[in-house]
Amino acid sequence: MVRGSRSSYRVTNEDVVRLAGGYVDRISPDGELKWPLRMELHHALGGVTPDDSWHSYLRLSAACAVKAWPVWRERFDELLPFAAPVTGSTPERPQLVLASDTVQLNQLATFLDNRMRTGPGTFPAVAAGLACWATNRDVLRGELALPDGADEGDVDSEDWEASYFASIAIAGGAIWEEAGKPALRRAFWIWYLREAVPVSYGV
Repeated sequence: MVRGSRSSYRVTNEDVVRLAGGYVDRISPDGELKWPLRMELHHALGGVTPDDSWHSYLRLSAACAVKAWPVWRERFDELLPFAAPVTGSTPERPQLVLASDTVQLNQLATFLDNRMRTGPGTFPAVAAGLACWATNRDVLRGELALPDGADEGDVDSEDWEASYFASIAIAGGAIWEEAGKPALRRAFWIWYLREAVPVSYGV
């Protein structure tokens, strides 16, 4: 289970807020915060937070998955077989019940792929499910899927991170799709920078 628990060591969050807030102006005109910028921020945060930055990253991924979860529930009544948010989970205190191994994770991927085939317009909801899947994948891998300097457009979607899937779900489509709304995508990344990152990396 990925929990939103935080270290008992208390410091001010000013450096985290300042660093993350400085990236708001770097969101692209179409509402995207690209992977290299997110990783630049992740590495910078590792230098100012006493908590382990990898576990902070996982908390952030879980927060994004929980944020996008209502998009899944609006389309599908059923829960995910693995990696679904715990009832009552919030982006501030994200909790996911995770698959314990790659066999279960692959079963979840198949489940989501099958939901994609149920009809048109399912991609945003499935992307919300994939945000949960991607969080679980990173927990099992123990490392980031995308290499530094890459972008989502350079790699297979199986390596996209949870926040990117969540942005697709909330925007109603990917950046290359007409259904995707730049204003909603931008609003998600502003939330990510101003709220989710400070909570996830703060102590």
